[in-house]
Amino acid sequence: MNEQRSIFWMRRDLRAHDNVALHAALSTSDEVVCVFVYDRTILDELPRTDRRVAFIHASVAEAGEVIARLGGKLIALEGDPSRVIPDFARRIGAGRVFANEDYEPSARRRDQAIATALARDGRDLVLSKDQVLLHKDEVLSKSGTPYTRFTPYYNAWLHRLGQDDEVLGDYDPAPMKENFDASVDGVPNIPLDQLGFDEVDLENLSLYPGTTGARRVFDEFRGKVGNYLALRDALPLPATSGLDIHLRFGTMSIREIFRELGKHADVHAAGVRAWIREVCWREYFSQLIYHVPRVADGPYLRKFAELDWVGGKLGEERMAAWQSASTGYPIVDAAMTQLNTTGAMHNRARLIAASFLVKTLGVDWRRGEAYFALRLNDYDQASNNGNWQWVASTGADAQPPYRIFNPSAQSKTHDPDATYIKHWLPALAPIDAGHLHEPWKRESPIPDYPAPVVDLVASVEECKRRYARASVRSRTVDS
Repeated sequence: MNEQRSIFWMRRDLRAHDNVALHAALSTSDEVVCVFVYDRTILDELPRTDRRVAFIHASVAEAGEVIARLGGKLIALEGDPSRVIPDFARRIGAGRVFANEDYEPSARRRDQAIATALARDGRDLVLSKDQVLLHKDEVLSKSGTPYTRFTPYYNAWLHRLGQDDEVLGDYDPAPMKENFDASVDGVPNIPLDQLGFDEVDLENLSLYPGTTGARRVFDEFRGKVGNYLALRDALPLPATSGLDIHLRFGTMSIREIFRELGKHADVHAAGVRAWIREVCWREYFSQLIYHVPRVADGPYLRKFAELDWVGGKLGEERMAAWQSASTGYPIVDAAMTQLNTTGAMHNRARLIAASFLVKTLGVDWRRGEAYFALRLNDYDQASNNGNWQWVASTGADAQPPYRIFNPSAQSKTHDPDATYIKHWLPALAPIDAGHLHEPWKRESPIPDYPAPVVDLVASVEECKRRYARASVRSRTVDS
């Protein structure tokens, strides 16, 4: 075994620049072999046409080209990482494997298995913080416990950012490029069809892979971030950052985004501050799933573990109507059409659609969470789970149980002219906007459009009873 040969394992950090684990490997090793593993335990569960796989594939290709220009080589492998990584380390005689840490329960189990397998051979797995600014135990209460309320976490998070200049450090690999090792045999990427997937027209979906794509999206957002607070909930407008998928797959580091934002925008301005707060929600959910991994499978609030969700045939019918964008509520159907068509969904639309499924249709939030996990381009378990539990009032710092989004009111407020609705449901374009907010009030039904799947007033009352019954049962058990 060569103690000075190491592996850099690229995962949800698809870039060479400002990559903490890559920098750590280069700065402590004489020879660094770079690898990416197409994880069959994940890929085998996906449909043949998957936008995320195509995005990852293109981003891996670009990252490999950058590493090659630096004098290295990115080797693409496929299989179960828990076997592939230890086997590869053994084959090339690497003493250490460097990777950036992942906080999701399944990823942590995988990394523990790999660390154990490596240790049996006298090798080490070295993990670094990269995908968030502050992680795990870096933001704790004065008593040393994790925050379960967002606002105290946010205040402590901001304070820590202001006190620690190193948080936004730049990890440039170029000064250590002589430590790349390009001598190991292997292909720089694996063709999509060989992986079992079809090509996807990413450009047509406004999905721009790799670091070049991330910079393109960031540069556009940088010019409009000042209006983020005022316009972020306007459904017809592209006022959100569009960086979600790039943060999810690490095509641009969160540190670089913050550094660049600080150079070109007033970080104390209301719009910038509002976006920074949204980034903090991402980190809050990340530390929550790390400290309370049971939220991946059930509610944080145990008293809502036995909510009597609508099940059976009726539950299946309601779930099917929601998935297929045929609920009879245009704002919900437009949101679901956007998701089904593109894999993206406006942030406000996500809240509307999620609340409708859980509190209007009475369907278990975990079913909606699973559907979003299948469809969202930017799917991140911690954020997806946290947001669904926020909407369902089951999370650590969720909305009150009796806060129920009224789809009509949301539609009138955030899409007053029905521009968003008509874009995603073009068959409704001739219909007056007022009738699209509340189509059941129209004198005659909208042609070829379904009637509302539920009565709004009745569903609100049933939702209140559902949560009340769960609270009563919880108190009875506790007593």
